[in-house]
Amino acid sequence: MNQSEALSCPFCPFSDTDASFLEMHIDHCHPENGDWHRESHQPEVDAWSNARSHSQSPREADEDPTEKYVDCPHGCGETVTTAELSTHLDLHLAEGIAFEDGETDSAPYIADDSANTDDYDLPLGKEDELDLQGALEGGKRGSGRDMARRNNVTKPAKAKSPPRHRGEDGAMRLGRAELGPHAHEKKMPSWLKHLLEKGGRTSKQTHITSDGKLARQTTVENETDKLIPVILRLCEQDKTVQRAFLCNPKVRHICKLSREGGFCGYRNIQMLISYINKTQALGHSHFPHGIPSILELQDLIEQAWDMGFNSTGRTETGGIKGTRKFIGTPEAQALFQSLEIPCDASSLASSDRLPAHDQLYMEVANYFRAACPVDNESIKVFQTDLPPIYFQHDGHSMTIIGFEIRDDGSANLLVFDPMFKTSPAMQRLIGTSAKSDHPARLLKAYRRGNRYLQKYKLFELLKLIPIPGDEPSKTGTKTGSSIMM
Repeated sequence: MNQSEALSCPFCPFSDTDASFLEMHIDHCHPENGDWHRESHQPEVDAWSNARSHSQSPREADEDPTEKYVDCPHGCGETVTTAELSTHLDLHLAEGIAFEDGETDSAPYIADDSANTDDYDLPLGKEDELDLQGALEGGKRGSGRDMARRNNVTKPAKAKSPPRHRGEDGAMRLGRAELGPHAHEKKMPSWLKHLLEKGGRTSKQTHITSDGKLARQTTVENETDKLIPVILRLCEQDKTVQRAFLCNPKVRHICKLSREGGFCGYRNIQMLISYINKTQALGHSHFPHGIPSILELQDLIEQAWDMGFNSTGRTETGGIKGTRKFIGTPEAQALFQSLEIPCDASSLASSDRLPAHDQLYMEVANYFRAACPVDNESIKVFQTDLPPIYFQHDGHSMTIIGFEIRDDGSANLLVFDPMFKTSPAMQRLIGTSAKSDHPARLLKAYRRGNRYLQKYKLFELLKLIPIPGDEPSKTGTKTGSSIMM
């Protein structure tokens, strides 16, 4: 059977090209003992059906764009477009099924602490001291990339914005189609502001490091560290992967809090800042107290507008401070440039010659390939020191952490999606040898391929520009054969 042919569930509108994943869906949602009742899950079934019908038919020209947002029936608190709802629910399924994948080997894995020291993984009694050893040491470093723009901290050309319409006051304003369902609110609810001020719950644990010392680790409810090394080892084990590339392993997965809503743009900025802080890259001194909160990021963006960076954003949005309005690539770009953190924004639009998603694959592949000796066929999975990439499409943004080529010639982006939390199954693999009988099932939540990307005609990327001394290393893991790119 053609791997691209979708298989349909006989009990509900769900479909997937992975027969094993479809079987897990049936076992999970339609068990033989009858515990799953269609009536109790009818909102999800109806949402799946409605979302697929919306995504398969173009929106009428006179359809009111304000009607395209719906609440997730899964209960996560997210408001998504009808076109995105089907994929959103599918990823909730991947999130849940990964939880039940218990066929893993959790043998202790001794990581190289000198290359992966965290700012919150500190010796007892020295929690306020920052261990920079991990940032100063690393694998072999090499350029492979054009650093001519590394010192460019001037105001760059503004990233392309979505289509705009004129408001009653005569100014060019964006609406619900671009800023989300709360495009016109003056102030977010007080309970939500309190939730964002409080942040995720924290907990502390004491553990033994590889050198036998006691260390205290602080974890945050919606943040996961040391996840990229797990993804790397799962890619190694997945026999359908011919070659994969991953960014710096210090990047932290940061997801939204329960009932938080659509702050994905801010969460992706936080993930880029996690890279800046943990690698001590240019600009880390702006974040002495760690990763800024969403409310603090709003202040920084408004400050960037005051300084003249992409300042039309204030007119387009009407201001974002204290609101739930969506932000995009121009706001992320303005923030980093105002802090003199070099970055480069670009747009990829479909053309008669090449669809946008193929251009996206080429752009991301070239980004990682420039940092790796791809002529070495003994390396299957490359671990680089490259920064992650801010990735935007209509209605949502993610953080690109890698890229992979499959044995059938297809490609996937590897992403941290702030809309979905790290599954307990993946949490259990952190700090272990991360062996799994079904690596593809665990990786599903991190993969975005043709089925997802081909729906969009425009993508935006924001890349941090490394500086001398922080250039990407060219390391990899020697496991299996590989193809040339």
